[in-house]
Amino acid sequence: MTPACAHFHYVMFKRLVYFGISLTKSRNGKHSHLLNAIFAVSARHLSRLPQYKTPQGILYQGQLLTKLGNHDAVEYMLKCIPAFRQFHENGDDDFRESIIATAVILRQLEEIDEEDEDADDDLDMTGDDHVLHEKQINFMPIINAVLRDPSSQAMFGHRSLIQAAYWFALRQEIYHSFTRRKPPQLDLPPEYWQGASNVNKTVMHTVQVAKWHWGRGTDDEFLRLMDQQSYLENAVLASTKPLFEKPADKRQGEIFPTIWYTSHIELTSIQQSLMARSVLVSENPYLKQQSSSRASWRKVENEVRMLMLDLCGIALCHPACAPALVNAAIGIQLYGDYFTDQYERLALRGVVEKYRDAHAWPVRRLLEMFT
Repeated sequence: MTPACAHFHYVMFKRLVYFGISLTKSRNGKHSHLLNAIFAVSARHLSRLPQYKTPQGILYQGQLLTKLGNHDAVEYMLKCIPAFRQFHENGDDDFRESIIATAVILRQLEEIDEEDEDADDDLDMTGDDHVLHEKQINFMPIINAVLRDPSSQAMFGHRSLIQAAYWFALRQEIYHSFTRRKPPQLDLPPEYWQGASNVNKTVMHTVQVAKWHWGRGTDDEFLRLMDQQSYLENAVLASTKPLFEKPADKRQGEIFPTIWYTSHIELTSIQQSLMARSVLVSENPYLKQQSSSRASWRKVENEVRMLMLDLCGIALCHPACAPALVNAAIGIQLYGDYFTDQYERLALRGVVEKYRDAHAWPVRRLLEMFT
């Protein structure tokens, strides 16, 4: 493996380990498309981070990568395409589930490039950026088609990689749906709920809430989701308690509470529950159908603000957990306009800036909320 590839692998591995995708050396050697997918996203991500850019090239952990650019991401992505064409011709279970994992990994390119569509954003689109955007593929139909395949459904109960890829894809749906304000596209078979872990139940619930809201779901579905939200909070997540918790001291200039959890999985599960509740509270159809008093709406707005402050407080207390900061940015994008206090708005802007600096994501429109 070249030094550049080693660093690409390291960057991407940190992301995938959190979501439980195990990529062994033997699997990488057997299915080169899976490794190329990792390299594609890692090259794209690493080449965007401003803290690693020097006049000589990308400097990452002491290694100077003079020729690294988004053209590498294009080349690695294109190397994956032939494997997708072979899916229906190859009956090997290892190969088939590796295809699902490959598509899920490559979908992260969409997250980056959809943000790049904002003109004059924080990060100018270079020639390489335009090349990658022109070559971009929508991987969601591929993921859904592969998962709907009878052989894939038969594998789901006993193959760990396909399970991990599915739940990883659902987490991606939270990002795509909440940031684009569109209903999720991934199938949600009801039978998956029964066999899901507590963590994945929270993920599935959050996706269902997004599907109800942006898919214009029924009032009956809202009531079901409210009951499910209560079940999550009082049963599924009941044992997930903070290691330490302290409310913000406004007299000391504190805006966000201090909330520590023992693991990344615990804290992101709590965050997703907060995100789901914020949508259900703010979009309550029964409040919108009747001429609710201003006091009722103030109560809703205050509850959503408190949920957002908790969401951001958790993220700031766990700087090593990248998904926590992503969740905070998503919440701010949705409900940042609920805040009118100038100190709170300044603090929220600080969270957005941390998100931008950590992920090299264009956030011009998000920052404009607080100007």
